[in-house]
Amino acid sequence: MYRRTFLGTLAAGSAGLAATSLAQAQDDDLQALYTQAKQEGKVVMYTSVPTFLLDRWKTLFVARYPGVEVEYFRSGTGKVLARVETESRAARIGGDVVWLADPTTFNGLVQQKLLLSYQPPEWQHITLAKSPQGYFTAGRILVGCLLVNPKAGGHAVKSFADLAKPEMKGKISIASPLISGSTNIIDGALWNDPRFGWKYFEQLKKNNVLVLGDVPDVARAVASGERAAGISLTMYKSQPEFQNSPMQIVMPSEGAVPVASPLGIFAKASHPAAAKLFYRFLLSPLAQTVLSEAGIYPARADVPAPTGLPELAQLHQIQPDFSWIAEHQRANQQQWRELFGG
Repeated sequence: MYRRTFLGTLAAGSAGLAATSLAQAQDDDLQALYTQAKQEGKVVMYTSVPTFLLDRWKTLFVARYPGVEVEYFRSGTGKVLARVETESRAARIGGDVVWLADPTTFNGLVQQKLLLSYQPPEWQHITLAKSPQGYFTAGRILVGCLLVNPKAGGHAVKSFADLAKPEMKGKISIASPLISGSTNIIDGALWNDPRFGWKYFEQLKKNNVLVLGDVPDVARAVASGERAAGISLTMYKSQPEFQNSPMQIVMPSEGAVPVASPLGIFAKASHPAAAKLFYRFLLSPLAQTVLSEAGIYPARADVPAPTGLPELAQLHQIQPDFSWIAEHQRANQQQWRELFGG
């Protein structure tokens, strides 16, 4: 009995020492990265993440790691990718870290060997949509939903199908999948769903849908009352710009659309240590909690969902088929242009 107790205590102690050693090794690794990052001076991120989040993370990161500045180029996924393509042809990508909204785009970056394989300790806490080889991981989970303004006539909208009803003519808005990465996934899920398909989008066009560039533009149109409803993302209701508006989130009765937003490091980053340090910071509990507080689902399994929203696993969903979306990308873009222009 004593022997079993002793061995159990020894095993527990050894496990504790191992965990302490691992934690110490991770801290040492971060310290080594920080030392190198200070010599590099800065990190540059190419991203479609909203500016208010970037500014918040920048403040927290610089406070934790003085001497390493954060710069970013922020635009829609399409424009960020266009910049990457142009710079890649010139063999000189100016970014270190890349974070977009459309997971299918990262497959192309991997095929072009533009991303670094990197699996730091924080990577293990992500269970959704990550590259088995470590080239990227989900950094946040966006959720495609309906945004409605009851004061502008959106009180009866409960489903995607409701947007195609005659009474919503001239009252709805959507973003362009040619510009918005998250919209490409949301629309792709609908194109591939037999309940919708392209017939649904033809019905939206007949309903005089207002096609805007990006998902925040849809949120602005709904919040201002210019439109009564639109397809966008849950996160916009929580953004400072919209908190006092009458705009509301409606989870479509057919199911909301989850969009795993991928995060990675450029293989030839100009500031490789700073890139790794910032990447690890973005996947840390602190940075992921910033997402949750902003109404965005975090990618880390150990950070709770945003207040007022159900846990992701409890959400009724339309699961996008990323392989199908990627395979039919060109054909879908062409069909979109024929229907809506752009």
